[in-house]
Amino acid sequence: MLQALAERRLGDLPPVMPPPEAQWEQRARELAAAFGHLCAVHASYWDRDWHREHRGLGRYPEHHLWAAVQGYMDLYDAAEPTD
Repeated sequence: MLQALAERRLGDLPPVMPPPEAQWEQRARELAAAFGHLCAVHASYWDRDWHREHRGLGRYPEHHLWAAVQGYMDLYDAAEPTD
């Protein structure tokens, strides 16, 4: 392992994985943060000032809402146990 590191063969190194409990806790924190963001975007969606701030450069408010939903759903799917 040290030889692979010294030769910068990073693909040959085993992945470092935290214990399953830590992985679950991390997913739970990420899911809660994503849900909080989704709720904030949803609550602000019809606010004219929010719409104005989230428009421009080819992005529309709908894109922000879609991205919040998609991000939450991706994390939700990843948090599901794989049996």
